Amino acid sequence: MLKSSRMTFALLVMIAAIAAPAYPQESAKPQESPWAMRAPAAVPQGIPTLSAQQRAAQEAAERGTPEQQAFARKVADAMASKDFGAMKQLFAPSTLKCIGQHQDFLQDRINRQLDLPINRKFKLTITKLPPKVLNPSKYATYPMTATHLMGMDFTADDNHDTVNLPIGQEDGKWYEAQPCPTEAGMDRFYKLQHMKAQAHEHAKVAAAQLQDPVKSQLLALVGKHDSMAAWKLCMSSLHYDFPTCRGLVAILAGDPNY
Repeated sequence: MLKSSRMTFALLVMIAAIAAPAYPQESAKPQESPWAMRAPAAVPQGIPTLSAQQRAAQEAAERGTPEQQAFARKVADAMASKDFGAMKQLFAPSTLKCIGQHQDFLQDRINRQLDLPINRKFKLTITKLPPKVLNPSKYATYPMTATHLMGMDFTADDNHDTVNLPIGQEDGKWYEAQPCPTEAGMDRFYKLQHMKAQAHEHAKVAAAQLQDPVKSQLLALVGKHDSMAAWKLCMSSLHYDFPTCRGLVAILAGDPNY
C-alpha cells in the first residue's frame, strides 16, 4: 500500500514510469504492465509516527470518495468486458480533443490497458499526488492535471495484478490522466509500432519452430497463467530476446489481440 505521507519520492519515481509509453520491446527483461507499480519494501527512517486519529483519516482517504469508488468500478467493468468504447469515455474530454486525429495512438493506448487480465473484484487504494507530478515533455502533454493515484489490486485464483492509474477531475467528473502526444511523441510512437510489428513476426516464426521439451514446459506455465515464468524460460532456454518471448507466450496462450 502506498502511503502519501511516507513515500512521496517513491510516488514521483513510479509516476514517471507510468507516464512513459512503455512497450514490451523497449526492454530485454520481463516487466509488469505499464500501469503496474510496487511500493518500496523499506520505509524511510525518521518519519514521525501517526496518531490513531491520523491513521484513521489516512485510511479513510485511501478508500476513496464515493465518486472515486464509482469511477474505479467503471474502469474495472470496461477492462473486464474489453469494452473499447466504455474505456474511451473514461479519458478526459480535453485529452481526447488534444489527441484529435491521432486515433492510432489512442487505440494503442486503450488496447494496452484492455489487454490486462482484469476482473471486477479489486481492492481500491487512493493516494493524493504531489502537485504537477505529470509534467509536459518533448513527447507528451497532459491536458488534464492528475491529482490522485488510483491503485487497484486484482486477485483471481493464483493471479495477482496491480493497476495504478493517475486520475483527476474535469468539469466535476473523474477521468484517467492520459498523455497527448506531441509531434516528436508521434514520431517515436510510429518507430515503436514498427519495432512491435517486427517482434510480432519473430514470435510467429519462433512459435512455428517450437519443439518439446520446452514447448510442453511453456504450455504448462501458460496453463497456470504464469506469463513471467514462461518469459524467463523462453529467454533462458531458447535464447530469444524479451519481445520475441513475450509474443511467443501470447501465441501459445491464444491471445486474440496478438
